Amino acid sequence: MSQINRIIIVGGGTAGWLTAGLLAATHSEPDKDGNKLTVTVVESDTVHPIGVGEGTWPTMRRTLSKIGIPEADLIKRAGATFKQASKFVNWHKNETGNAYYHPFSAPQGSANLDITPYWLSSQDKKGQYANDVCFQPELCEAGLAPKISAHPNQSFVANYGYHLDAGQFIDLIRTHCTQKLGVRRIVDDVISVNPNENGIGSVETRNSGNLTAELYIDCSGFSSLLIEKALSVELVDASRYLFSDRALVCQMPYEDTNSPIACYTQSTAQEAGWIWDIALQHRRGTGYVYSSKHQSDDAARDTFAKYLAQYTNAPVDKSAFREIRFSTGYRRKFWEKNCVAIGLSSGFLEPLEASSLMLIEQSATLLAEQLPANTQVMPHVEHRFNEQLQGMWESAIDFLKLHYVLSNNNAAFWKDSRLEQSIPSRLLSLLKEWQFRPILDRDFSKSSDTFSAQSYRYILYGMLNSNSNINSASTYRRTLKHAEFADKQLSLNQALIKQLKSRMPSHRGLIESFY
Repeated sequence: MSQINRIIIVGGGTAGWLTAGLLAATHSEPDKDGNKLTVTVVESDTVHPIGVGEGTWPTMRRTLSKIGIPEADLIKRAGATFKQASKFVNWHKNETGNAYYHPFSAPQGSANLDITPYWLSSQDKKGQYANDVCFQPELCEAGLAPKISAHPNQSFVANYGYHLDAGQFIDLIRTHCTQKLGVRRIVDDVISVNPNENGIGSVETRNSGNLTAELYIDCSGFSSLLIEKALSVELVDASRYLFSDRALVCQMPYEDTNSPIACYTQSTAQEAGWIWDIALQHRRGTGYVYSSKHQSDDAARDTFAKYLAQYTNAPVDKSAFREIRFSTGYRRKFWEKNCVAIGLSSGFLEPLEASSLMLIEQSATLLAEQLPANTQVMPHVEHRFNEQLQGMWESAIDFLKLHYVLSNNNAAFWKDSRLEQSIPSRLLSLLKEWQFRPILDRDFSKSSDTFSAQSYRYILYGMLNSNSNINSASTYRRTLKHAEFADKQLSLNQALIKQLKSRMPSHRGLIESFY
């Protein structure tokens, strides 16, 4: 039995430094024998971040608070802006419009009652589900901020996450971890990994020699130096559910430096995938995620260029697009013996709904909270960690797939995405049930369910909206006993929209107030 006193993280990036920060901040005190946890990050200066995960969940606020990074530092040093929602354009077309929101704020009155069945049964509902039950889509459309001022004690009005520059974000966390949390940084290349009966025996670096620890974290990205190359833990293929395997990435400056800053991630459906559009302070981060089986690489470049041309007067240089190729899937085991994979080394899902950064946060948080005291109990933590992470990845796949199966786009990519054999079994079962009843909170009551029932409601009813026959009130065998309360919440939501539109600052205005 050995105490867990030394942890080596191979690879920096967002995964490596977030994990290092959470471990160092959570275990900053020495144990009863006076031993203090040592966290070392080994990162190469020749490996650059992929940079597609520029959107976060609201959970990032809590994560940064645990590490000790103030929001003002994130805004001023990582080009960050506020994210209040995801907006989906052209994923489903109907008479009431071709765009809908998945906001971060819950519907009006949801702490006391799910008003969705009442909205569905209403004969005079006018607009999109999210707009009718939540004020946040209207804030997004008006370009308004989620809180009134930059003061750190200012409570927020609307729930929010962030958009951020991946490179600057990594620099910020790295500096904080090394200067404030005592994380050791070694800038070097790992030239070999030496496995043994316990998992990883040591990692050999070009200039620093052999490095040893009781626990190793693989944050080496797609190369997966430890979990795959040394320990041979294979990927579970998920491409039968999510077909995209390519991404074209481009950064664009604003045409006007005073342009409004969108406070939502826009995802616009295309012939064989979708384009993300994220607004930072001084530029926009964009990318086209697509399936190479449904569109050639040249045609994909044309599709992406056509989209970008709407937002610039300058010619779009297709040769400047950065191409990323990926396999969709997750590790059969995320923790193998004394090695844990976090980030791209643990698997990859397309960056829809900021799922990649979310899974990094969840993995690193779980590891920090359940870090084993010694090697004797490590197998028990390993089993529980693997079980929970597998559930989280499968849950994320279910939720991402939901966006595709409801589309009425007739291009081959979208038609194939609706085939029953391409839908995970749990999601398929729930979709069949939801034809005859509303979504229930109990449908997602497991601790490993990464997306709540409310997120499913925003997508399902946003895609299908009031014109679809699915979920019509006549199919329910249920008495709606709180109609008066529900009607009041719908009215309160409209009143709140008017009030907030008159008092909330612009998104750009709030960002500038931090300076």
